[in-house]
Amino acid sequence: MKGVPRPLCDLICNMIDCINGDFTGNDSYREIADVTFDLQLMLEKPTVYLHNLDVETLLLTGLQFNDTVFERSDEFDSLRRAYRRSLSGSCELAIIAGVSGTGKSTLAKRLGDFITENGGIFLSGKFDPMMQQVQPYSALASAFDNYVDVLTRNEETDRLDLVASKLQTTLGSDLYYLIKVIPNLSQIISGKSFDIPPDRDDSVDAQKTLQYLFCTFVEVISSCSVGPITLFMDDVQWADNASISMMGQLLKTSRMMQDGKRVFFLGTCRDDEMGSDHLFWNMIDAVNTFGFKTNLVKLNCMDKDTVTRVLSNLLHLSPRLVGSLSDIVYHKTKGNPLFMSKMLLSLNREGLMHVNLNRHRWEWDEEKIQSRKLPDDVAKFFVQSINTLPVDVKIALVTLSCFGSSTECEVIEAIDTYLNLNLFEPLNIAIAEGLLTKTDGRFAFCHDRIHEAAYSMIEAATQLNLGGPSSVQDVEHYAQIAYFNLTAGRRAMEMSDFSLAFSFFDHGITFLRKKHWQDQYDLSLELFNLAAKCALAIKDLTSLTIICDEVSRNARTLEDALNCSLVSMSALTHSRISESVEYGLRILSSQLDVHIPNTPSREDTLQLIMQTQSKLSGISEDTLLRYHVLSDYKTIMVLKFLAKLGSSLQQVNPTLLPFVTIKIVELTIEHGLSQTSAIGFAYFGGMIAELGDIRGGYRYTKLAKAMFDKIHCNEIAGEVILQSIEVLSYIEPLQTTIEQRIQVQALAMATGDIYWACINKLITSGTLMWSGANLAEVKEAFVNSRRMIMSTEKFLESSMPSWQLLSGHAVHAFIGGLASFRIYRETQNPVWAQRGEKFKQRIKTWKDQGSLWNFEHKSFLLDAEQAYSNGNLELARVSYENAILSARKHKFIQEEALAYELAANFHVNSGDEATALKFFTGAHGKYIEWGAYAKAKLIYGYIQEHFPSEFLLADPTAVKECHDFQTDCCHKENLKRRPS
Repeated sequence: MKGVPRPLCDLICNMIDCINGDFTGNDSYREIADVTFDLQLMLEKPTVYLHNLDVETLLLTGLQFNDTVFERSDEFDSLRRAYRRSLSGSCELAIIAGVSGTGKSTLAKRLGDFITENGGIFLSGKFDPMMQQVQPYSALASAFDNYVDVLTRNEETDRLDLVASKLQTTLGSDLYYLIKVIPNLSQIISGKSFDIPPDRDDSVDAQKTLQYLFCTFVEVISSCSVGPITLFMDDVQWADNASISMMGQLLKTSRMMQDGKRVFFLGTCRDDEMGSDHLFWNMIDAVNTFGFKTNLVKLNCMDKDTVTRVLSNLLHLSPRLVGSLSDIVYHKTKGNPLFMSKMLLSLNREGLMHVNLNRHRWEWDEEKIQSRKLPDDVAKFFVQSINTLPVDVKIALVTLSCFGSSTECEVIEAIDTYLNLNLFEPLNIAIAEGLLTKTDGRFAFCHDRIHEAAYSMIEAATQLNLGGPSSVQDVEHYAQIAYFNLTAGRRAMEMSDFSLAFSFFDHGITFLRKKHWQDQYDLSLELFNLAAKCALAIKDLTSLTIICDEVSRNARTLEDALNCSLVSMSALTHSRISESVEYGLRILSSQLDVHIPNTPSREDTLQLIMQTQSKLSGISEDTLLRYHVLSDYKTIMVLKFLAKLGSSLQQVNPTLLPFVTIKIVELTIEHGLSQTSAIGFAYFGGMIAELGDIRGGYRYTKLAKAMFDKIHCNEIAGEVILQSIEVLSYIEPLQTTIEQRIQVQALAMATGDIYWACINKLITSGTLMWSGANLAEVKEAFVNSRRMIMSTEKFLESSMPSWQLLSGHAVHAFIGGLASFRIYRETQNPVWAQRGEKFKQRIKTWKDQGSLWNFEHKSFLLDAEQAYSNGNLELARVSYENAILSARKHKFIQEEALAYELAANFHVNSGDEATALKFFTGAHGKYIEWGAYAKAKLIYGYIQEHFPSEFLLADPTAVKECHDFQTDCCHKENLKRRPS
């Protein structure tokens, strides 16, 4: 019938056959319901069931699959909703889980297409079990490397320059370490000079450093990108420990990003190959406690009905016509989409499924398909498929599999040239067979299972480490293989994967032969020393003990043994901190001739501080800074032991800290500058400042900062500069120190110094509060501080000596003085008057020696409270007014509000209610401005209750302010109750 679609013609012919009583054909209708069902399909999906097949194209291409052939529409909608919620501010991530071949990566790619079509940025990386063994972070680095490559290829010059500028401003010379793992960054940094920093040698902090660098990179590209960023990581079941830790830190950083510039995380995993204790699930649990919601999308193999629907859509035939084929396919593939697609493609290539040119529809040979033997496992199916290929194709696939799941064509070309092989032609055959793809200059396996099948054809015995020392035939090669492992371990340490590095060092040690301490001493010592550092980093304390004991027994000199001794001391700080102190004191005393007193008195401490200050008074800052940089190994190790001991003493015995600090200062004077010198001088300045000599303490903390700038050791930046700012906050306006504290936190994070980053984050939050920042900002700062601290192990178990947190002293003295005078007025106990005077004199000293800006208004307010307590009402009145004016001038709004309130109370008790009302209205106005709505509400209630209406009527300004405040409070309460 001309002009009528062939499927409709077939339906009419079948109905005519039925009318004529012919029910013999396979297509024959048995019931009118079948006819109705087929017609409904033609109406609902005309492109599938009504339109004619493009037979000519199908003859050329064969059976074709697309991303939607296996349905998954509900799962896709779930992912799309999670993504949209994340754009609206919800902290969400999504995990697609399922056995191999269920279409996880295909579903993720489909979401990626949706994201990019809607202006988002979709970064993707794939974990490869081979690559993770030799190159940690490779999947994450690949995702970010591709992002830079896309920007470069798209010639987005303005955005590239903005990214490069922000990275250089934020990271400085540390950008060098980021370029080592994201090589394409060099393309946008080219032409922009920066110093290459020295290599780092701190295995405990290096991983945190790299995490900071990655997180900073994500923050920068998020702030520079027009659209939201999605980070997709495929096959996270193969993720290395370092990458899992990195992903967790990236998510936590994303949670704290400003302006809603969060990163949406999408992952896929074979959950059947992961136990419940897998590190990835532990990481997800951790970020969930951090405020994230995890959307777990589970993909199962298809049931029989779904297989029928898929075949019906794929072959453009009614479900009733594919029912028997569906039974066979489901039985052989168990509904696994990957297995099913490869089986159908294989049947098409073999001619068991083909397009009938006369009928313009798909047909198949059920009997032959039924009799065809297939393995019951998809991996075996691919091995079997590869085995049927020509030998040169198998060789090419096996060669390609050695380089991971994808490889650049340039690599294959180099192998072709070097080994005189012809790989391209066989690989093109594999592409035609549906085993490989070739896009953007890369060969890639179509699925992990194909890659695994190709790689499984390689004998494991060829892997030296897997074979072990027994696999080496030539004895002379033992040391060479140990050295190879040493080199590989160093590279893994550069990438901060200490688990992998330790495995290389451990393998290297197993290849050392008897008498290796005699014959290969330097190689042995370096292998054991680096293995000890990595064992500490991964907290394998049992291995660490064995390694350090081995070094102690075989080290030829004291200096050779010290490194492992320091690592052993560090290990004890994680679990037995008191033993760590005892161990450090013992090493210093017995091996390094440095003696720290066990139970010094306060008099002994003060005498030593005064002696050291006297000694330093004869040495100018310029002279100290011209000292040579210390190079004597033994003295450097003494200083490292002292610094490590100081960290432990903070929690165990703070009374010994001054002696450790001063010993660092003395060794610097005697031997020269080292990284530890800045720590010693910073802490010494803090001690001097606490004793009352603010300017003297400031001198030494400035000197410590100058030493730090000269040595430029970022590892101590957080500790040194934070202590310097603690003293600086007594000299310069408190508000100006906030930006410096933020810079300190960035420096501490950049070096992986999480402890000092947390300390600084917390102090910065407090500084915001006491400097008069709006309480909404203060609250957000404290919430972020809490999140950061709660994610840091054992931080809350730490303690610090008082001279390390000087900024808290001013608050304590100020509040303590106000409280003391208040209690004295109520009790008339002279002890409280004396305490108040003591606190007041401390504030006055800081005002006179340090900062008028920070302490003048506090001094005035304490003067007022003391005068009020002593009955000197005129002095009290003047001092209250001076305190208000000074607090306003120096921008301490919270203390201006407090001065208003205390002055109001003073005037109430003095009987001057009219003046009191003005001060009360001033107080609640400032409390509102500060954001202290609950406090302002209390004052408003007090005004309503205690002041007669005639006073309110006499002061219309007070009435208006109170009314405006009450309205504002109601609005705030409504906002709190309103659902977010």
